[in-house]
Amino acid sequence: MKKWSAVMCAFLALGLVAVGCGGGGDDSGGGAATEETTTTETTDTSPDGDRQEGADGEAGGDQAEVDIVDIDYDPREIAVPAGTTITWTNTGDLPHTVTKEEGPGDDFDSGTLNPGDTYEQAFDTAGTIDYVCTIHANQRGSVTVEQ
Repeated sequence: MKKWSAVMCAFLALGLVAVGCGGGGDDSGGGAATEETTTTETTDTSPDGDRQEGADGEAGGDQAEVDIVDIDYDPREIAVPAGTTITWTNTGDLPHTVTKEEGPGDDFDSGTLNPGDTYEQAFDTAGTIDYVCTIHANQRGSVTVEQ
């Protein structure tokens, strides 16, 4: 009888594991991690709904956000129109940086962002900008600025 109970418990546990691992509607197949590029709907901050002109004549007013969670940027890749300001928010428990590695436009470096800190950077020059956390070398992201 004890043997029968042990076999039933094993099947029950296996069934629970199968249910917990299955489903979710993700048919990406293979189980391999994939990277996504997020095209962000930007928020126009002008009162009349038109894009605002900045002090230097560049279009401005669009906003986008990236969270810094664990040792990752979310989204890791983001596409925005020229004139967008991106705000990075450290929502994790570790310190991070947002430091330009390569691409068009001015260099930028947030310095150390402790949990809860934010950093803003405006992007006016079209192209792809790669950035990194200088504290966690494998933490990388990119911004694609579209004209």
